[in-house]
Amino acid sequence: MALCVGHFFMKMKILNFFNQNNISLKNKKLVVAASGGPDSMALVDMLCRLNKKFELKIIVAHFDHQLRSDSDKETSLLQNYCDQNNLPLENGSWPVNKHPNVGLEAAAREARYTFLIKIVKKYNADYLLTAHHGDDLLENILLKLIRSGNPQEMNSLQMAGKMQGITLLRPLVTFSKKELLDYDHRHNIAYIEDSTNQLDDTMRNRIRHHVVPLLKKENSRILENALRYSIEQTTLTSLANQEITAVCDVEPFLEIAYRLKENKIKAFTDTQKLYFWRSFIWKKWHRRVNDHLTGYDLINYQGYFYLVPNDLPKISNLKEEIILDKIFTFRGEKFFISQDNKKEWPIIGEFWSASSKFYIGSISSTDRLLLKDGHHVKPKKKFAQAKIPALLRAYCLSIFDENGQIIFVEKTFKEQVWKKNGKQYFLYQLKNV
Repeated sequence: MALCVGHFFMKMKILNFFNQNNISLKNKKLVVAASGGPDSMALVDMLCRLNKKFELKIIVAHFDHQLRSDSDKETSLLQNYCDQNNLPLENGSWPVNKHPNVGLEAAAREARYTFLIKIVKKYNADYLLTAHHGDDLLENILLKLIRSGNPQEMNSLQMAGKMQGITLLRPLVTFSKKELLDYDHRHNIAYIEDSTNQLDDTMRNRIRHHVVPLLKKENSRILENALRYSIEQTTLTSLANQEITAVCDVEPFLEIAYRLKENKIKAFTDTQKLYFWRSFIWKKWHRRVNDHLTGYDLINYQGYFYLVPNDLPKISNLKEEIILDKIFTFRGEKFFISQDNKKEWPIIGEFWSASSKFYIGSISSTDRLLLKDGHHVKPKKKFAQAKIPALLRAYCLSIFDENGQIIFVEKTFKEQVWKKNGKQYFLYQLKNV
């Protein structure tokens, strides 16, 4: 009788996760990340028991980090379970020679999720599921509180989210570790305990062994509080992002940076501005950054804020001859020049020239721009008028004629001297080519 009651309770608890998050299960393909440990084995088994009702297609995905000499036992255990339950098993491994000397935990996570995403795409699955539970959530909050205190990082272990366009679900976040162990024991599910989890060599393990037990002693419902914190933080962050989106209009610039008119966030406090840019970086690049926006330059210039990644593509100082109507590459983007007005392509600019040959490159400080009155001007003056900061000027595509005269600079300048035999040319940028 106790087994039936326990099974019913656990079944309803996992069903509540999908119902409360409006996630459909009927005829869905699920890739389940499984390590062979008690948590992931419980998750796979729970989903198997829902299979008849929802006609699920369950794919078990196992990634061997090869951090322990006996890690192959996990593969054997999973293979036996999958054979008994007629489930496909996908195995991946992390070569030992790829293990870094520092940042092992982060690198292992990246390698694991790269594998999992590959499996999701292979099967064209609807969801990726992991076995993170309530104790993991509490540990994560405490870990991030110690390391950074960034609320967004503390809330990174969400029940439902996206990763590279894939729906990532953590249906066991409402379960405690004890509940999952009890489930395995009641249903005689074999699992393997990772021996490294018993060591105090990582901060997470020290929190798990020494801090969490004290918190549970102070409040037996601490896991419920952690879950409430996570849900409410997600709601507040969503509302804040909606408010920011409503008042701010950040535009892409040269396909390598973003810019925003300074007056759009003039009323923001410094703290709010920092939150805005950190949130924007997370949204666009899926990167968590500190208060210094490490990895990015934030430039305030001529009434604009420019956000520029540090890893910009390299620009050659050499000029390259191009052929009309033939695709060429600059700053990693594809362009072409034509005399035809091709309305189906995004036009970057147009110019008139009597030249028969064209060259592309980036402008230098020694170059001069020829004005309509016959005088020359330094490029930096035109760049300043166009409100383009120095860091981005080399990334503005420049076109030279056969005599080396600049006849076009993206977003900045075009030939101003009328020439009798001149012809009109159009510059296009190709998207998704």
